[in-house]
Amino acid sequence: MHSSKMESVRARIREKQESYTLYNFERLQEEAFASFFDLAQEYTTLDNLYLVCTLVPKEFFDLDTRLYLLDQDGKTLSLMCSSINGLEKDFSAGNPEVVVQEDPYFTDSSYVIPIRGNRAVGELLPFQHLKEILGMFEIFPAEKINDQQRFFLEKFTNRIGYNLHQKQLIHQNLHHIKFINQLVADIDHNVISPNLYYRLFLRKLRNRIKEEAAIQEKVRELVSFCPEIDDRSCQKLREIYHALGNNIESLDESRKEMERHYERTSLYLETLLRRDHFKHGTYVLRKQRCNFRTEIIEPTLARYLPQFKQKDIKVDNRLDEVPDELLELGVDKGLLAQVYDNFFSNAVKYTEEIQDEYDYRVKFVSYGKKRLKDHFDQGVDGVKFTVFTTGTPIEVDEGDRLFDEGYRSPASELEVGTGHGLHFVKHIIEIHGGEVGVEPQKYGNNFYFILPQRQDQTAVTDDPEETRSIIW
Repeated sequence: MHSSKMESVRARIREKQESYTLYNFERLQEEAFASFFDLAQEYTTLDNLYLVCTLVPKEFFDLDTRLYLLDQDGKTLSLMCSSINGLEKDFSAGNPEVVVQEDPYFTDSSYVIPIRGNRAVGELLPFQHLKEILGMFEIFPAEKINDQQRFFLEKFTNRIGYNLHQKQLIHQNLHHIKFINQLVADIDHNVISPNLYYRLFLRKLRNRIKEEAAIQEKVRELVSFCPEIDDRSCQKLREIYHALGNNIESLDESRKEMERHYERTSLYLETLLRRDHFKHGTYVLRKQRCNFRTEIIEPTLARYLPQFKQKDIKVDNRLDEVPDELLELGVDKGLLAQVYDNFFSNAVKYTEEIQDEYDYRVKFVSYGKKRLKDHFDQGVDGVKFTVFTTGTPIEVDEGDRLFDEGYRSPASELEVGTGHGLHFVKHIIEIHGGEVGVEPQKYGNNFYFILPQRQDQTAVTDDPEETRSIIW
């Protein structure tokens, strides 16, 4: 593959070599080209590039020029710079005969050439131009331009377009980075920090529930002192006691659900909107050892159990081949939780009922793990985590594409989705040094990821403090 790319580039170099031989530019024209390229790289701002574009023809050939660019609407030409006035303040000034056209043309006094961008990066700009035209380049007086100069000026204008495109992209990206940094600061101030107040609210709610439980206990004590079992007041107290108990139990269940939701939401907010991600332009891992089952899998699964129940999907961990073995792995807990979130979300959507070898109709999701000795290298095992769902086995070639950005299986057309989830999974596992995939099986599909584990890691002890920080 690398050799074919090399040959392709080599062929293009030869084509360019032949083209420049055919161009037969004069020495002064070659010097103009070289000067333009050098100065376009030297100056970093768009304003300076505008000046270089207009002044090179003036200094080398005594030709005046005007540089027009299309506005974001892709229809209106604005005069940006000229060799006479420099940077223009009145964008509407210029030659009224200059309009956007596909091909070069003459006006009464000038020669006008369309400025075209680089097709390879055209789609990256935030606005569309008329057939990739960025603007128009006007050269005058027309009577000083012969056929050979026309050819040179057209090639020169092409180079203007490519350099303009690159500078526009640079400035666009700088603007986006500035906006993202501001957005992250706003999120930290207006979302993440206020979210912490929910912890205080939940703590107060827990205390109020305890107070209610204490009141219920006082009611119980009153009931115990009733002289007659059929006394109406005692009967009312018993009813109040049981009603209080039901309300407290229901309220406490709601509190626990809110706490679980708060913990998951806070984890996801911190993990996805971490400042370091935006600072470095990639996911920055905060690895820690944790109980993989109780801190990652089960809390994530708990969010989907009601949906599994609603769709009559059974859940088990029969695929777990090492249920009693503790594994030391360092992972970013928040990002790995979102890996399982994607797997379980897909399981809700795509798990299908099948008929097993005993003719039973079954529909289930199963998760587990197993060790793969020396999977990554000598002395570096792999720990394979799996999520199996019953249904139609995926074709092998399609399975390879499921983790590509934006790809959606034809079988998923009826379900809402973007094709991003599994690509996210792949990216997160790969920056952990692991690998992902899917294995079509007889009764469904086994999605998996494998994380590395060195064989010389310390053995796990029975110390509670140690156990709390171990992944298994």
